[in-house]
Amino acid sequence: MTDALIVTNPAAGTGGKGLAQARRHLEARGFKLAVEVTSATGDGERLAREAAEGGADMVIAHGGDGTVMDVMAGLVGTGLPLGLLPGGTGNVLAGNLGIGRSFVAAADVIASGVTRAIDLGRLTTAAGSRYFAVNCAAGFAADLMAGTEQHHKRRFGVAAYVARAIVMVSNLVRAHTRIEVDGVEHEGHAATVIVANCGHIVPGVLPLGAGIVPDDGRFDVAVIDATSYASALRLTWRLLQRRPDVDPGITFYRGRTIHIRTEPALPVEADGEPLGATPMTVELIPRALTVLVPRSRRLARPADGR
Repeated sequence: MTDALIVTNPAAGTGGKGLAQARRHLEARGFKLAVEVTSATGDGERLAREAAEGGADMVIAHGGDGTVMDVMAGLVGTGLPLGLLPGGTGNVLAGNLGIGRSFVAAADVIASGVTRAIDLGRLTTAAGSRYFAVNCAAGFAADLMAGTEQHHKRRFGVAAYVARAIVMVSNLVRAHTRIEVDGVEHEGHAATVIVANCGHIVPGVLPLGAGIVPDDGRFDVAVIDATSYASALRLTWRLLQRRPDVDPGITFYRGRTIHIRTEPALPVEADGEPLGATPMTVELIPRALTVLVPRSRRLARPADGR
């Protein structure tokens, strides 16, 4: 018998029908389940921490990336496995880990998958600190997350981000940047800077790099500089082609501690949630979170790098 707590967000993109289906599937596999509903940010962290202290065998997050980020904050360093039942718009962490949107398939991963310890990031700005699993960003990417309406995301899914990006790209803010990576400073210009722990910005649609994996002890920092609408389209095309390294508008660095300053200040987000503006500091916390992934999923970076 596996004792598990499901933390569910009723405001997520999919509702109770899928959760009920997943519960039946897990209970048939020998799970004893308790369910707690969140009503505010921070509830998931508190509930996950209480479950870890109370002797639960695992915690399962049902909701979108905001719910996952909230729950995982309560599990950092505990070693208690996190299962994912994707119920939001992007479900970016689940997609990067190879977990599909089907509730039955996701429940199968929870019941018969394997545990993997992944790195997390901790983003700090003047607005506070927050853990993230997929990426954090400054500039255009943060504006996009903040500017996409919630009701559009519920109705149109990932397409809502695409439509909003088309509108926003004509008003790109290009900032002067100073980016310090493990003590080495790089100066230049950028429309957005992405500190990536996982390889896909939008799984299955927009990859940042095939060799970017969440358990290699390093961030991949993508500095993306677009000077016009045409150059933004070109950069997007390079990403869709999975060839970002051949475009002069995209520069990559790798490291564990990142400091970013910009002029003017740029908005900042972590796993889709806003957190003030630059300057920002990002620290890697190695193997801080244990997650359940499909047995066939390989996370480690290939020996020959990206």
